[in-house]
Amino acid sequence: MSEQVNGHLTTMNTTTRLKRQTVAILGVMALAVASAAAQTEFEYFGSHGPAFWGQLDPAWAACGQGKEQSPVDFGKLTLLTQLHRRPVPVEYERSTGHIFNNGHTIEVETEGHNVLELNGVEYQLQQFHFHGLSEHTFAGKGSDMELHLVHKSAAGVNAVVGVMMERGASSGALAPIFAQLPNDVDVEHLLSAPFNPRTFLPADRANYRYEGSLTTPPCTEGVHWIVLKDPITVSSEDLAQFHERIHFNARLVQRFSR
Repeated sequence: MSEQVNGHLTTMNTTTRLKRQTVAILGVMALAVASAAAQTEFEYFGSHGPAFWGQLDPAWAACGQGKEQSPVDFGKLTLLTQLHRRPVPVEYERSTGHIFNNGHTIEVETEGHNVLELNGVEYQLQQFHFHGLSEHTFAGKGSDMELHLVHKSAAGVNAVVGVMMERGASSGALAPIFAQLPNDVDVEHLLSAPFNPRTFLPADRANYRYEGSLTTPPCTEGVHWIVLKDPITVSSEDLAQFHERIHFNARLVQRFSR
């Protein structure tokens, strides 16, 4: 009887030790994953800057080895000189959204039926965000900021409309967005008023189109780009407010090798 009890206790002790070891191992694995995620955090300067993105994570290899990378220069440095005069094929409507600072940009996740149609395929607007300075350039000249309206198809393919932003008297339809720039990071805030993304576009919507990539890791290629030639304006105050939160977040123009 005593031997059975002792044997039972021994088995329980062994089981308990195994459970504790398993918990410990899982804890170490979780820390390793968290550490790896921290190590692959990207920046715009230094050893985690754009020149090293492709080396920080195997999933980001396209950042260093891709052949259709963005942004590009429209002008003498590329063959992308065809200006499309036809309007941007968008169907935007009154929408709502949540704004947040993700540490790399100010982003608004949109809700509503906002569609870009290219070659018969619909791309739903997912979010828009800002870069300062602009990422795309025209014959070597950039702008103060650049707005990216990011769309995605049902198949998961991205299409982005890029809008240049030049310092001016006001921020126009984007003024209410800039009035709600968050101070905290990774915390979503409901925008206080609806908006229509169509009002973010300039009156003249002549544009350049090309096949490129995301401009941040993982730098996924196969992105359909529509970059409008004419800029909209951003006030000096709103530009300063943005840079108080996001100091610099523009990838340099990439080599044109298409």
